[in-house]
Amino acid sequence: MNPKVSVIIPCYNQAKFLPHAVAALQAQTLGAWECIVVDDGSTDNTAEVVTNIALCDPRVRLLQKLNGGSASARDMGLQHALGEFIQFLDADDTIDPDKLQRQVTRMQQTDATLSYTAFCSENPQGARTAPRFVPLSLRKILVYWGLGASTPIHSFLYRTDFLRLHDLRFQNECREREDWRWHIRCLAAQPQVCTLPDYCGAIYYQNHEGKTGSYIRMQEGNFRFMASMIRELKGLSKLLWLFRTSEELWIWILRMLKYRSTKIAKTILLLPTLWTVAAILLMPISFWWILVYFIKTYIAR
Repeated sequence: MNPKVSVIIPCYNQAKFLPHAVAALQAQTLGAWECIVVDDGSTDNTAEVVTNIALCDPRVRLLQKLNGGSASARDMGLQHALGEFIQFLDADDTIDPDKLQRQVTRMQQTDATLSYTAFCSENPQGARTAPRFVPLSLRKILVYWGLGASTPIHSFLYRTDFLRLHDLRFQNECREREDWRWHIRCLAAQPQVCTLPDYCGAIYYQNHEGKTGSYIRMQEGNFRFMASMIRELKGLSKLLWLFRTSEELWIWILRMLKYRSTKIAKTILLLPTLWTVAAILLMPISFWWILVYFIKTYIAR
């Protein structure tokens, strides 16, 4: 009998977190699941940890590949998934014990092809933030992702046949902002969505290691991803993407002021020149959205 839910965990050198993530699955009130851990070329003992877990729980299985990033690892997991539903879970995150049962039940009741819950964050000391729910749409994901409209991927549950019907896969060559790209494509496919806004199903772990250097990598990743999406989007979506680029330019300026880094300054060269000029012209308008985000995030909370 095939599992009801396929849980896909990409893992690169996260062996110390894996048992906690798998334990969250083993605590699920829905027992009909499989866990596919994709070892993305780890140099730690990830394979050994998964093998030991699988000896005690045959619902857990290991796939191994050369390192290619979490997008390629998730894509491999999708190709081997047997479940009617797909749950993505990073190795250092967890989900609530009722999550799979609640979402599967709601999606069966409503014939939804995609659902998502509220989420919270957890720091290394175990303290959690208050649950947060973000109503999503394609427009919001294009314009406000990373600016108040982000939702972790393990908040979601997808019908496998919906993903395969629209050939929704993670691009192996995409190693940056793959969650953002994935959600743009999923919402563009016009799924039937149901939400569980009053239920916190996903717990996101805040790992602050390497925090200082991450801002340069984040800015590079954002601009590189934005440049790649310029060629993919059409019509209104492309105009919304131009507006989001103008917002990102404000973030770029603020990061330069904070860190005074020439490396951050040079990241703008990753964007096409004409696109950058057009985004700059929109900056007087996007300033107000950035100002509101800054106040809500750093002052009003």
